Amino acid sequence: MNAVTRSTVSAMTLALYTQAATATPFDSETLRLRGIDPGLATYLSQTARFTEGVHAVRLWVNGQPKGIVQARFDVVGALCIDRAVHDAGELIDTGSSCGDFIEQFPQTLVELMPQAGEVRLLVPTPALRTASADLTAFTQGGVAGLLNYDVQGLYNQFNGQRSRFLSANTEAGVNAGDWILRSRQLYSSAQGKASLQHMEAYAQRTFSDQQAMLQLGQINLSNPVLAGARVTGAQWMSETALSASGSGARVQGIAATQARVDVRQSGVLIYSTVVPAGPFKLNDIPQVDRRRDLEVTVIEADGERRIFTVLAATLGLDLPARGFALGIGQLRDSGRSAQEPWVLSAGGSYPLAPASSVSSGAFLAQGYNAGGAGLNLQPWSGSQVQGLVQAAHASESDERGLQGSISLNQQLGARWSALISAGRQTIGYRELIDSAWNQATDQRGRLRDQYALGLGWSHPWTGSLSGTWSTTTDFDGQRSSRAQVNWGRRLGPASLTATGQWQLAGDGGLGNALYLSASLPLSNGLNWRSTARHDAAGIRLGSGVQGPWDERTQYRVAAERASRTGEVSYNGGVSRLTRASQLDVGYASYGPGSHGYSGAARGAVVVHEDGITLSPYPLQDTFGLLTLENVADVQIDTPGGSVWTDRKGRAVLPQLAPFGRSNVQVATASLPRNVDVHQGAATLQAGRGAVPRITFGVEVTRRLLLQVQDEAGRRLDRDTGVTDDQGRLVTLVQEDGAVFVPNVHASPQLWSHTADKQPCRLQFELPANPDADAYYEQAVAQCRVQENES
Repeated sequence: MNAVTRSTVSAMTLALYTQAATATPFDSETLRLRGIDPGLATYLSQTARFTEGVHAVRLWVNGQPKGIVQARFDVVGALCIDRAVHDAGELIDTGSSCGDFIEQFPQTLVELMPQAGEVRLLVPTPALRTASADLTAFTQGGVAGLLNYDVQGLYNQFNGQRSRFLSANTEAGVNAGDWILRSRQLYSSAQGKASLQHMEAYAQRTFSDQQAMLQLGQINLSNPVLAGARVTGAQWMSETALSASGSGARVQGIAATQARVDVRQSGVLIYSTVVPAGPFKLNDIPQVDRRRDLEVTVIEADGERRIFTVLAATLGLDLPARGFALGIGQLRDSGRSAQEPWVLSAGGSYPLAPASSVSSGAFLAQGYNAGGAGLNLQPWSGSQVQGLVQAAHASESDERGLQGSISLNQQLGARWSALISAGRQTIGYRELIDSAWNQATDQRGRLRDQYALGLGWSHPWTGSLSGTWSTTTDFDGQRSSRAQVNWGRRLGPASLTATGQWQLAGDGGLGNALYLSASLPLSNGLNWRSTARHDAAGIRLGSGVQGPWDERTQYRVAAERASRTGEVSYNGGVSRLTRASQLDVGYASYGPGSHGYSGAARGAVVVHEDGITLSPYPLQDTFGLLTLENVADVQIDTPGGSVWTDRKGRAVLPQLAPFGRSNVQVATASLPRNVDVHQGAATLQAGRGAVPRITFGVEVTRRLLLQVQDEAGRRLDRDTGVTDDQGRLVTLVQEDGAVFVPNVHASPQLWSHTADKQPCRLQFELPANPDADAYYEQAVAQCRVQENES
């Protein structure tokens, strides 16, 4: 063991010394004969304890880990339950004094474990913080502006033809005084033809006393049983009702090449992106209305367009949350030849019993009235049933009709689950958007009924298997059916997956395709993947690798061969998560003269009183700002993903749970070697629309390994104590006069004893700027005897 290792171990052992459980007497002469400084007797005779000062410890409260906290200990090693311990342990605030908590809760047990660097608290239940039903108890206020962006670009050259596509989904807004202002727009450019589609612009605020929310502007009317409407107006609704509608739709399919995917609802383009060849899954797509089908268009590299419909029923049950919604506004974006009537919407959902609830709603508009009711039940274990009935009257055409649907989610034992949905409407039923069109409609070509079935199976031997089937029939008898199957199985380290889709009836759709893949992890995070795809163009076999270039960069390279023509295609790309954005670039070659490029950038820009901070993730309606006192490139783990501080030590907390708890923690391994954080973790409780600020204090340390001699050139004796100017023990002298100082800033004056036991002061010189990448610095020191000093 070299001197550096011995010195470090000795310093750590001394700081966490726990050898004695009770006071122990020491014989000074025995210590001296064994070469140990007798001045250590007082220190070593004490019970197990931390040394005085601040230590990074793991905190446990009532058996639950609470992360790492910078805990303070007094001169006798007792824990100070201060603000840092209160916040990390989620304890109620009892005051700033160290003894206030114990005084208020004397039954608290404190277990100090210096040898493990842990502190365990056992506290009574009243001492724990609980989520308050009073929403005013949460952090409120704050001002910041934001711009979320998701930019996708695609260029393809196929058989001499070129295509260019660019899309930018943006969301601009401001959070101020708990008001949330947002504006969403979608820019797209295809073949040089650009369009800018404004989606919505609104303001909203939660009023905690009423536990309700107000929305103003271009909004979507919320109704628990009727299809919503895009209006310009106002809406007053329960806070819980809006929080339940935050998740988006999920769309799955298979692309033959690097393709563009457009998603429309009610004729409105709501999402556009680029996907690689193979199965794709798009999550959290924002919907205009959660009860309308989605129309998905896949545009391949050669310009081929394939369109399929995702039934709203296959997206799963959308059970309304308890609460009410009342809104009024003028219909918007219903088509160039459509009317824009005023609409009044009202509805609510309330429990009948612990396992059932009832919903009702109504629309009143110029020339249109509708009403409906719904029943949600859990009739037996593992089941959920939803039934809806709606009636509508379009007065201008004097058409009346009914629509009904029923859906069942059922867990069939430990392995099986099923989804069954059925819906039907009469020929006279009209939605609000349908009644607004100033054009004759072909009633025979309208949808009459739709059915959907989903099954899921999971077993350790066979893996997980799921399938969906959906069919629709028009009043003229035209039918369209689609099916999809997904299977996955882990076999040792390897993963096997299969995806199949079939257009069983009707024209269009994605066609029939089967996709198989097998992946195997290799060394250093590298993953090998082999694929097989069968579709109308024949069979394609491919293979490739993907893995990490570094901790924030991923790369992928693959090749594919078409069995029918023998043509080989190649593709590759790089994805990089930076402090400011998520970046992705890709290239694909489909044969001689045919290739494509793609690029994407995603993230957010935040404007606040201290300047501009960038985020690699889009921001939600409730977000925060963190400061780490000018320490750059430190990783912060947040509920929305890991972020990194910029050169000013600032980072954005992109996603905080509104009226919930969000844990934020510094990844201490990413700190510079000479920096210690005072408090590495915090729990934020923020109201919706708030912009909480949090600052983690840091301390710049300077660790030294000194080679010490006295004025006669003699090395200090091993195990001699080294103290600060107050006589407090700092460390011990090691072999060959080595002295390891944990932080010279905390102990700028160091004292010891020469070989003939005279007090002496350690004198040394250090460069002005320490090396931030070095754990410790090395220097030579001389221990000089000081006159008239002790």
